[in-house]
Amino acid sequence: MKDQRLEIKDIVKYIDDATLGKLDIPEFQRAFVWSPDKAKRLVDSLWRGYPIGTILLWESKYSSPRVARGNQTQRLWVVDGQQRITTLSLLFGKKPYWWGNAGEWNKYYEKYDVLVDVSKPKDSLEFGLPNPVRKKSSEWISVRSVLICKDDEELSKFAIEIAERTGHKLSEVHGKLQSIKKIESYPLYEIIIDHEIEDVAEIFTRLNMAGVKVRESDVIIALVAAKQQGWVREEFNPFLKSLEDKGFEIDPAILIRSLAVIGKGMARLKDIPENFWEKSEDFQKGWEKTKASVSFVIRKMYEIGILSSDLLPSHNALIPLFVLHSKFGAFNFKKALYWFLLATGDGRYSGSAITALDQDVKSINESSNFDDAISVLLEPLHIPVSFTKDDFLKDYRDEFLRLVLYLVIFNKEAKDWLYQDIRIGYDRSDNKLNEGFKPEWHHFFPTRVLKKQDIDDSKIDILSNIVILNEKANRTFTSKEPTEYLKVQNVKMERLIEQIVPTDENLWRVSNYDKFLERRASDLADEVNKWMEELKNG
Repeated sequence: MKDQRLEIKDIVKYIDDATLGKLDIPEFQRAFVWSPDKAKRLVDSLWRGYPIGTILLWESKYSSPRVARGNQTQRLWVVDGQQRITTLSLLFGKKPYWWGNAGEWNKYYEKYDVLVDVSKPKDSLEFGLPNPVRKKSSEWISVRSVLICKDDEELSKFAIEIAERTGHKLSEVHGKLQSIKKIESYPLYEIIIDHEIEDVAEIFTRLNMAGVKVRESDVIIALVAAKQQGWVREEFNPFLKSLEDKGFEIDPAILIRSLAVIGKGMARLKDIPENFWEKSEDFQKGWEKTKASVSFVIRKMYEIGILSSDLLPSHNALIPLFVLHSKFGAFNFKKALYWFLLATGDGRYSGSAITALDQDVKSINESSNFDDAISVLLEPLHIPVSFTKDDFLKDYRDEFLRLVLYLVIFNKEAKDWLYQDIRIGYDRSDNKLNEGFKPEWHHFFPTRVLKKQDIDDSKIDILSNIVILNEKANRTFTSKEPTEYLKVQNVKMERLIEQIVPTDENLWRVSNYDKFLERRASDLADEVNKWMEELKNG
């Protein structure tokens, strides 16, 4: 281990050119996540001469797949400091050669344009982010426009331009710009390690990045990235992106653990032999089966109305579904969904998820057929298999019950109340399932109407007061009693029946609000129980 000191301008130079560059980002690093406000605070700290921490680099033979062979120099891989280094790149207007998407970079370039108010005294400059007022002001200038000046002559010309535009004294403006320009000479200390990948992964886990401890799955991704150069970028990340494009943002940890279970039959990553993560037929076969199982389950989720991962309270509960497909092929998804919903409601994966997953994986692997596997998976659950009226007199922010409510309404092929020929979850333009669809939770009795009548807040957000609409419709049906807005929008009685809303118009009045809640809660419980029984029987 050794340390060295570089000036910020040297750091920027090393990331700007693929042939000259000495710094690079390992494949297992997370994406750039800093907010523009953090970038502003970094500039303020550098200008004030405040310490911004050390940079941890890794000197390794691990080569970069992003650079053509023959152009590669010995790399120093950024283990800790990626957010600061990427922010410096944005401040100096230098796109790192490893950042492949130019369009995405340009968006960041505009968003992270930190400004400085040159009307303030030299020793108390104020930094800010772009807004309409600052963009029109001649006194708020881009810090980047100062830092990109090549020498003092260019800086002086820029100072003259600003002085003429603002009416401030040239000497004062020049002095302020010089104080900002000094940022490029700020010393940044680096600690360089030359350990093996396993040690680097351990170091990685002990670092806090943006306040979040690196997880066990991150270490595995690091190991795979080192043992199979390019796999994370060329296989793993694109598959995650393809799921995200369909509305399913699955945590990388879910995918890695699914790969471990399907490839080696083990839920605990620490139990997986290290050589499994190497490029081999065993690993590749596991990866192909994992992709096939994940794709199958998500396609089935789409069919029953789960068009976005945001609807799911627990993503860990997806893993047994992936394993069921890997073990038994195209299984009866309704029966699997029955278990999935009960396991979610039971909170089976909300506590010690790995322990529960380990038990469930063993149950699946030891079962001779799909039906036996489902029976064994249901045994440890404690949740009642029947729903009652009281369940739907709870707050609609209960994610599990809200999911059940949505699925039952989707299953009844409910149509939107504004565009009454389009089903909930469908795109109006081409009448296809809307990938990534997020239902709007509409209060049948609008909140504002109930508050005017001094209805207790605890009763306003009850599940039995919630119906499912598409986004535009939800914004349309507000501020009036149901008796009024249903008539104004000419909502057909069929639309209410589809959403299990009582058709007795007397119950649509605020004076009968409690009776409406009781009636609909009872009807919802009956409808959900009927639907759950259908799932159970496949």
